[in-house]
Amino acid sequence: MNVSPIRSKSLRKIPSKVDLFFLSNPPVYQSLKRVISRELTITGDTLVDEFFTPMISWIYSEIEREVNAHAASAHRAEFMIKELSTFARVNSQFLKRASHSVEGFCPEFAHELMRNFLEEGGDRGNLPAHYVLYSGALIKDLDLFVNGYVPQAASSRLLLWMHDIVVTSHCPSTILGGYYATEAVATAETEELRRLTDRVGQLKAGKTGADLPNLDYYYRLHLDDTHEAATLGMAVEEGHQEGIASFIRNADRYGFLMPQIVDGFLQLVGPLVDQWTELCMLTDSEESSELLWQE
Repeated sequence: MNVSPIRSKSLRKIPSKVDLFFLSNPPVYQSLKRVISRELTITGDTLVDEFFTPMISWIYSEIEREVNAHAASAHRAEFMIKELSTFARVNSQFLKRASHSVEGFCPEFAHELMRNFLEEGGDRGNLPAHYVLYSGALIKDLDLFVNGYVPQAASSRLLLWMHDIVVTSHCPSTILGGYYATEAVATAETEELRRLTDRVGQLKAGKTGADLPNLDYYYRLHLDDTHEAATLGMAVEEGHQEGIASFIRNADRYGFLMPQIVDGFLQLVGPLVDQWTELCMLTDSEESSELLWQE
């Protein structure tokens, strides 16, 4: 039977920054392939510090360069903020479901995920859920309404779908790798988001940073290691990352498997990164079309 080739227009045309990192860092690529194929045994410290951390640093440097927030139009920045908000609104429920998925295998890891869920869910009678805090801050400081926004970019919908799949995996090691990816990029993503909201504030009202008080509080809550929400000298986002990293670093103690940790990490770091790439591509294309039309 002859099978027609897949038409190119049906394929996702989003260049993978994970692949670009591997092309630029062949030793990391070869090592991770050998870990997955069980030809190389490494420690959790090596996996986190020598492979995952440099990858995320390299990729998000590229993202910062491409987004170019300080020169973005209001439309570009607001579109990105809206698309990125769609994951923020459901992250806490993913944490809760992931906790339930692993509680029979590793109660300690389930406890860490639940701790993160409770932090994201707020402090009853004191601090609202973080998404409520964030979406309210966008309204108060920027008059930007993201509640109920339906994601337009395919990568935004794919990111939600992939998380939905991974957090209910039968494999706790896959969940560990996947949620480490989610938390490991959180600081860089929050910093990039702050640059975007600062840009909107600058263009709309000539205000940035502390002059956007509600957003400033939200960002300090997550990124400031001196904030009252910080624990053990670590900001909230850093604490979440290091809390999950500890289970990779001590994988042998808890029975987690390195090949599946790597696989889970790659399953989620890809769509997390692809979302930024596609948002840049969509807004670049749209703004170029508008310029041509104006000419």
